[in-house]
Amino acid sequence: MRNLFPILMLITNLALNNDNNNSNNNNNYNLIHATCRETPYYSLCHTTLQSDPRSYEAEGDDAITTLGLIMVDAVKSKSIEIMEKIKELEKSNPEWRVPLNQCYVAYNAVLRADVTVAVEALKKGVPKFAEDGMDDVVVEAQTCEYSFNYYNKLDFPISNLSREIIELSKVAKSIIRMLL
Repeated sequence: MRNLFPILMLITNLALNNDNNNSNNNNNYNLIHATCRETPYYSLCHTTLQSDPRSYEAEGDDAITTLGLIMVDAVKSKSIEIMEKIKELEKSNPEWRVPLNQCYVAYNAVLRADVTVAVEALKKGVPKFAEDGMDDVVVEAQTCEYSFNYYNKLDFPISNLSREIIELSKVAKSIIRMLL
């Protein structure tokens, strides 16, 4: 009988911990849902936040900050993807070198300045600077598109990626605004 007591305690603790984890996951799912409803692109927000495990670890007063950081990281990832696409296009279309170079400079600014400032601002509790950084992402994306249209008068070859980063930055900005 003495040997059963530790086993019963272990089972009870595991069951209680599982209930707490499920409760926390439900609370975080509700937080994600409520947060994304306040953004211009609910589906994009929801998919992005749900795919990142940090969303389910976010707790307390820092939960919205964590969701903002996740979205800023998504902007960073999309910027890297765009820069890689720009390099590919430069190789396959050397006649587009000038506008693609301007696009590369614009997205380098997104990575080196806008995203970096946004992350630091969120971590330091200064969301206004993070909001400004996400506004700048939209400007940089539009600058890239305009420069390409100016030189080539052709369809913008990375328009889908450009639209995605603009939408991500607008979602990030909406979440960051919740901290103001």
